[in-house]
Amino acid sequence: MDHLHDYYYYYYYYYYYYYYYYYYYYDLQTTNNMEAGTQFTCTNNNTMATLLTVLTGLMNQQTPADLNSPRTLQQDASYDFIIVGAGAAGCVLANRLSERSDWRILLLEAGGEEPFHADVPAYVAYTWGTRMDWGYTTVPQPQACGGQPCTWTRGKVLGGSTVVHAMIYNRGNRYDFDHWKELGNHGWDFDSVLPYFKKSENNLDPDIASNTYYHSTGGYQSVGRFPYQDKNIDAIHTAFNELGYQTTDINARRVQGVMLMQTTQNNGERQSTNLAFLRPIRDRPNLQVVTNVRVTKILINPQTKAAYGVQYALEKQRNVVGRAFANKEVIVSGGTINTPQLLMLSGIGPEEILQPLGIRVISNLKVGYNLQDHVSTTSLGYLLSSKTETEVTDDELRRDMDLYNETRRQGPLTTTGAGQMTAFTNSRYGNRNIDYPDIQFLFRPTTSTACPGNQLKPACYYSAFTPTPVVIRPRSRGLITLNTTDPFSPPLIYPNYFTDKDQHDINVLVDALKEAMRLANTRAFRDNGITLNTAPIQGCESFQFGTDSYWECAVQIITNTYFHFCGTCKMGPNNDRTAVVDPTLKVRGVSKLRVVDASIMPTITSGTIVAPVIMIAEKGADLIKSDWSGLPNQRPSSNGPQWG
Repeated sequence: MDHLHDYYYYYYYYYYYYYYYYYYYYDLQTTNNMEAGTQFTCTNNNTMATLLTVLTGLMNQQTPADLNSPRTLQQDASYDFIIVGAGAAGCVLANRLSERSDWRILLLEAGGEEPFHADVPAYVAYTWGTRMDWGYTTVPQPQACGGQPCTWTRGKVLGGSTVVHAMIYNRGNRYDFDHWKELGNHGWDFDSVLPYFKKSENNLDPDIASNTYYHSTGGYQSVGRFPYQDKNIDAIHTAFNELGYQTTDINARRVQGVMLMQTTQNNGERQSTNLAFLRPIRDRPNLQVVTNVRVTKILINPQTKAAYGVQYALEKQRNVVGRAFANKEVIVSGGTINTPQLLMLSGIGPEEILQPLGIRVISNLKVGYNLQDHVSTTSLGYLLSSKTETEVTDDELRRDMDLYNETRRQGPLTTTGAGQMTAFTNSRYGNRNIDYPDIQFLFRPTTSTACPGNQLKPACYYSAFTPTPVVIRPRSRGLITLNTTDPFSPPLIYPNYFTDKDQHDINVLVDALKEAMRLANTRAFRDNGITLNTAPIQGCESFQFGTDSYWECAVQIITNTYFHFCGTCKMGPNNDRTAVVDPTLKVRGVSKLRVVDASIMPTITSGTIVAPVIMIAEKGADLIKSDWSGLPNQRPSSNGPQWG
């Protein structure tokens, strides 16, 4: 990692983090509902002295400055390709397209550089609600999130949401991608996309990397297990084995089962797509990366309906605007929320939404529809009833910080605690005849909401955890739309959780929660003092704990998301009237414009979506190279660095 040792820069960030952590995270307990279903007594309060120790450790590892500020962006400059958004997909595209040394690439990002503390795995939640988070909230709906707005975290930083998520590397299920092909998206079946998963991968675990049919080494994206596990991880793993679930590699042949997950990290540090794909090639002379710039409109010739550039404004000086021109293509990689917003502001979207706002319609497409997410709930919790490795004193916290800073990233801070386990199972509504589970269990470490100091703990220190069931093939569909032409105003987000007609999504969650309760009866949990928390969810006290009626109530009050939003610029063949892009990711009705990000997914994949988005970007880069090089679309080239 690059470290700057500028004296003034050091003190600026020291005071920034001091006020940020003290004032923001002290109040976090009142806004975070992740622990709402877990109640127990306070055992330890972190002191401000410990907090300052942590901050001092962070400050000893300097955050890189904004290496390419808007000052470096020349007005009306021309490039071959302009990439809007440096997130999970944009960083990959910038890398792969700039491999062609005769192409000039401009990468624009609304956020800033990735700071050091974001790369400490245990600080995973410390990026939420910060300058690195778009801070979206949804339109309230009565049947989810207790009738309140749901919080949707999205990364606003180089690397996008790969800087703020839990680092889980999960490709999805073979049947997910085969279904994409069945919908008319030829070239997107599992056998066709597997080489693109492998192209990016640098698998660090020899026992998994040895399966060379599914895995590879030498790619830009490092993938491996966290270097540290506490004893609760073993208990969870063994408990699922007791219930009949085999240990598996969820990214290989068999998905159903339990696994100590691989993550996007290397030597105990997060490896975002910024660090993996962009940082190593930032000095390529044909690549310009500009941060803190928001693209406000795609420039499209209304007669030819061809994109020719973008209009932008500075994030910190919004009255300062400019343009940049693209000789070949504009590629939008803003993500599931920002991409449809930008397209609609540019005249691409449903005419019934655009015309009332006075936006000239260039292409009447179903932009913003088909919104999907993996709805989940943390309404069931397990308590750790005795002193374990996961409880921490002030002295131990200082020790672990020193261990992390002074070694090659060792100790508890290299992990997300219980968050590194997963299991894929079938509900009674799933198809048990094939390996296509409809539930994923993810685990969230929690601390007591009664202890403000404990909210400052990194994720590796926890006093309880929730086996969070996730509906991985939801039937509910949401919508993202506009109510203003102001590009700096957030769009309206309607997740429409639990709105499917047959109540499928709620039924699957209820069945999954009943399966999670079975963990309490395993010997592994009993021997480790892990007990079921039976305190009722506030608002559900009138129902008997553990019944279907109780869980139906609970999931609508304690509704959670793992931020797997996708589908708002659906990919589909020409005869699909709901499609926004075709299988080559070109926007229908507008030339020289593509979308390459999670928004193109026709249906959500089984599990976390970062790995599929990286795959989409790898394949998208090859599609672009094929179109502009006059070469047939071939299987992916080697996964290592290329130049020429």
